[in-house]
Amino acid sequence: MDITCGKLDIEDIIACSLALKKSEYKIFQVLLQSKMNMTIQQLSETLKLDRTTIQKIIKVLSGKGLIQRYQENLENGGYTYNYTIKNKPEVKNFIKQALKTWYESSVQQIDKC
Repeated sequence: MDITCGKLDIEDIIACSLALKKSEYKIFQVLLQSKMNMTIQQLSETLKLDRTTIQKIIKVLSGKGLIQRYQENLENGGYTYNYTIKNKPEVKNFIKQALKTWYESSVQQIDKC
């Protein structure tokens, strides 16, 4: 969306409505667009970021209730964790509601002028 003071991208709108930093949004976006669960290693390779960076951001996203973790047991023993968006329709509705609230508040502020 173009506005006089600059271009407002959907990425900015989503990140803002979920209070995500740019790096957090990148991981969120990959998981949102993914058709399958992803491991930390897969996210690291996809985004070209260190595993420790991914792990820190995963912790933040999980703390915000945006993603969930699944344990996958490996055939030869051990396990790995897979991550996915917690509930895509619910997250999308939350973003839409945040935008609607922002819009309505903006209209009220303009009407007061």
